[in-house]
Amino acid sequence: MDRIEATRFTRQLERGITLLQSVMAAFLAILLFLGVVNLGITIGRAILVRDVTDVAATLALIRSSIDIVLYLFVIVELYHTVVAYVEAQSVVMAVIHAGLIAVVRQIITFKPDEYGPQEAITVAGVYVVLLVGLLLGFYVVHREIDQESVE
Repeated sequence: MDRIEATRFTRQLERGITLLQSVMAAFLAILLFLGVVNLGITIGRAILVRDVTDVAATLALIRSSIDIVLYLFVIVELYHTVVAYVEAQSVVMAVIHAGLIAVVRQIITFKPDEYGPQEAITVAGVYVVLLVGLLLGFYVVHREIDQESVE
């Protein structure tokens, strides 16, 4: 294979990768739409079927709604990551945002009573380590961005 054929082949591969990334972005957009519909159905059905004065049912609705909304935020950040790849931009910030949202979602929906005492402490500790690491990365990246914008 000579150099011209290799270059042509590489360009075709690049187009294929860009097409696949665009398909992934479209898939994430469809997932986002379906998630919003799911959220609407969940809230609508809860209002129509459940007694709003029932505290336990209302709290369960709030918890499941927050869980769905945070899933949707993760999907949005993944979409931003794919778009940044397609546009050849830095994806670090989008990845950190997606990670932060995912960890916060896990923390909010964490139910220690589903674990033994030792396991619950371990899981909570892992969440703290992940959150601190992501917050540190968030701080460092934002600091770099702020310093670049000043210059």
